[in-house]
Amino acid sequence: MRHFAAAGLWWLRARPLLEHMYPTLYHAALDLLGIELQVLKLINTFGFLVALGFLAAAACLASELERKHAAGKLSPTRRRVQPERPATAFDVALSGMLAFVVGWKLFGVALGEVTLVGGADTQRYLFSAQGHLAAGLVSGAAWVLYQLRARRWLEAWGGRPAAAPEGPITVEVAPREHTLGITGAAALGSLLGAKLFHLLERPSSLLELIQHPSIGALFSGLTIYGGLIVGALSVYWYCRRHGLEFAHVADAAAPGLMLGYGIGRVGCQLAGDGDWGIPSSGAPSGVGWLPSWFWAFDFPNNVLGAGAPMATGGYAGYGTHLVPPVYPTPLYEALVSLCCFAVLWSLRRRIERPLLMFALYLVMNGVERFGIETIRVNSSYQLFGHAVTQAQLLSVLVFVGGLALGYRQLRRPLVPPPVLALAAPELPPSRK
Repeated sequence: MRHFAAAGLWWLRARPLLEHMYPTLYHAALDLLGIELQVLKLINTFGFLVALGFLAAAACLASELERKHAAGKLSPTRRRVQPERPATAFDVALSGMLAFVVGWKLFGVALGEVTLVGGADTQRYLFSAQGHLAAGLVSGAAWVLYQLRARRWLEAWGGRPAAAPEGPITVEVAPREHTLGITGAAALGSLLGAKLFHLLERPSSLLELIQHPSIGALFSGLTIYGGLIVGALSVYWYCRRHGLEFAHVADAAAPGLMLGYGIGRVGCQLAGDGDWGIPSSGAPSGVGWLPSWFWAFDFPNNVLGAGAPMATGGYAGYGTHLVPPVYPTPLYEALVSLCCFAVLWSLRRRIERPLLMFALYLVMNGVERFGIETIRVNSSYQLFGHAVTQAQLLSVLVFVGGLALGYRQLRRPLVPPPVLALAAPELPPSRK
């Protein structure tokens, strides 16, 4: 009962937030906190929420890897590493240059040297010669000075560091310490796969990207199943390379995948990146207690600039909304994904068979995506006289694959994890 009360309280608090759109963190801070910081216009709300989603998924993965290690399902691995070498002059100069660029652009907005309007204006600023030159020089020089002095301070406080070994050394790596590597492989594979499948679905997007290259075009139009497939292959490659058992890693990642997807869809809802539904036909009967925007939302100030100009309430650089309003499908997916995460997280200690948790994730993911595609705007194909989308075809394959994988694992005998035998203590010789 306590969990239902907490969920209801969260809903009451989130309702005012979900009624508005926040293309950047600047607009969110201004509307929610009354704080006006121009530098926050550099941070896109969607990108920020996607980053939070990856961090949340990584936290769940780390927790599960540690639990499976304690249960004996995952063993530490060994890795050859090169000893850390002292920073060279080139290393110091390169990091100082990066600090200069960050300070040059960041303080150019923070100190009022440049005033950003919003939308594509932010991207033009990042690739322009504008910025605060003096602040950039101070930032670069301060960072170089810090690096030069840091080693001396460490030696003064902790004594001279021990001499590094000449060649590579072998170290033991606990499963939890692979979290960053697994997350990085999944993130890179997901981005490449999501973009590749989007280009296969909309070939015209490739021509648009070539004609008008931009960061926004590169990171927009991502297909979730492309990311899931290529991301899974990337993690499998990482596990094979580092000697990790992929089955247990996949099970450990399943709850976090669902949580990260839900948080990312919150970013889609707040930014309005085009993942919305078809024009709304109104609320079903019996749910009049829900707000009207839950069924018909016009995505005001969406980042795509789609729709008609707003009469009032438009942000500079944005200021459009959809006419007629549509189903807010990102919101639906976020709510369903968070509920699925709660189910997976509650079952993680009860499911012992390898890959069964991942199979359950695939089944849930397939059902959720197939259902949402019925009211979501997407390109469709004609298959046996029926219009279907790429996501619907893939969701059916994911669902069937999850069922087949689960059935296969349930039929296999459950092998208990290996138990390390402890040597019996030697008894002193008996005296006769």
